[in-house]
Amino acid sequence: MSPDDRHGPSVSDLAAIEAEWPLIAAELDLLDAEISLIYAEDHGGPSPLDWRRLRRAEARVTRTATTTVRPSWSADGCMSHRLAVVGWTGCGYGCEIVRCPDCGGEQVLHRTEDWCRAGMAHAA
Repeated sequence: MSPDDRHGPSVSDLAAIEAEWPLIAAELDLLDAEISLIYAEDHGGPSPLDWRRLRRAEARVTRTATTTVRPSWSADGCMSHRLAVVGWTGCGYGCEIVRCPDCGGEQVLHRTEDWCRAGMAHAA
């Protein structure tokens, strides 16, 4: 364990999690609907309500993934926004956490060119 790990996630780590939480929650709902279908197979088969729940969960994932997420800061008051890489998100696609040294604003930049799902949501 490195000394940095003892203090838990950084502010930028928490910001990245918070920005991606709507998609995470939608995917958890989809997983729950899929598990319900598996359970229903052992108990007489899925009902029309089970199938509707699955379709709604799938639609929510799609809708959430295509919603643009605004950064937690805006350009108001800071003209330069010379962004410097201060870390990586850990999502597996080399996505970066950047910070403006002038205003301190941070933002997560997902790599759509590497097919990052979160990046696809931001690109829409």
